[in-house]
Amino acid sequence: MRKNFLKYAAAVFFSVLGLSACQPSLNWRNVQMPETTLSFELPCKPDKTTKPVTMAGQTLELSVVGCEAGDAVWAVMSAKLSANADRTELLKGWRQATLQNMRASQIEDATWMPGRIKALPGALRSKAHGTTAKGEPVRAHAVWFAHLEGDSVRVVHAVVYQNPGHKKDLKQDPKQDAKQDQSADLLIESMKLP
Repeated sequence: MRKNFLKYAAAVFFSVLGLSACQPSLNWRNVQMPETTLSFELPCKPDKTTKPVTMAGQTLELSVVGCEAGDAVWAVMSAKLSANADRTELLKGWRQATLQNMRASQIEDATWMPGRIKALPGALRSKAHGTTAKGEPVRAHAVWFAHLEGDSVRVVHAVVYQNPGHKKDLKQDPKQDAKQDQSADLLIESMKLP
């Protein structure tokens, strides 16, 4: 299952990075995840795609909504599972694959409960510093959670991949990091269900 997650995470990461660029300034707008009632704010006009992936031993349709703005890639991914799937292990595996894909070296986990979503237990939030496949520094802010959707469970992963604006070996700029934290929080905290 871990091998499938790694393939899946790499494919999604590079699919999102390949989305067409949006305007360079942050122009926030409300977006709805296709075929769901989940909505959230993105800072640019999003592109959307759906692709089959193997998760939790099932072939699922993964919806990806994302864009590029402000030296960052913004993405929300979602898939519907059967109610009996092990969502907790799936979310943990998804987190692990995401962090491995970005070669995370500094990881900060936080307890997080979506404020406007009745999420099931097991929601995760992480901030991490790592590198892209080209060795460039990248900073990620990410959440993984699940919620009921009729007789099914929907798993969601929201992530912001940011260029931290400094080399790996230079001291980090706390002001720049705080600004990036704030903009990533806008996406993460905007997630809601009616």
